[in-house]
Amino acid sequence: MLSCGNNENGGGLEVVTLLCGVVGGDTLQSFTPGSVAICISQITENAMGCKSLEFVQKFLGKIPLVHVDDVCEAHIFCMESTSINGRFLCASSYVSLKEIANHYVLHYPEFTVIQE
Repeated sequence: MLSCGNNENGGGLEVVTLLCGVVGGDTLQSFTPGSVAICISQITENAMGCKSLEFVQKFLGKIPLVHVDDVCEAHIFCMESTSINGRFLCASSYVSLKEIANHYVLHYPEFTVIQE
């Protein structure tokens, strides 16, 4: 994300990088977005999605998750801020594959859940 604005030197370009975790939540699209498919891969038996989550967990230790509404708010915040620059990670929680599986088992017992 780039924003044009005034900085301390009298003008210029401010650069903001907003990295997002695995984005989940509602969608208005007629298809399931890739990040949502990955979020629910343990109950849809999506092997590639599960492998993606495993990779992220091995790389970072936990999986950063964020709701699409929070991503929208973060983008608006960055655009409306008069002086912001740098890199930011937008994630509301960090969970393990086991924690995700336990959530599905507890709240959606009708689904078969792939567990580690």
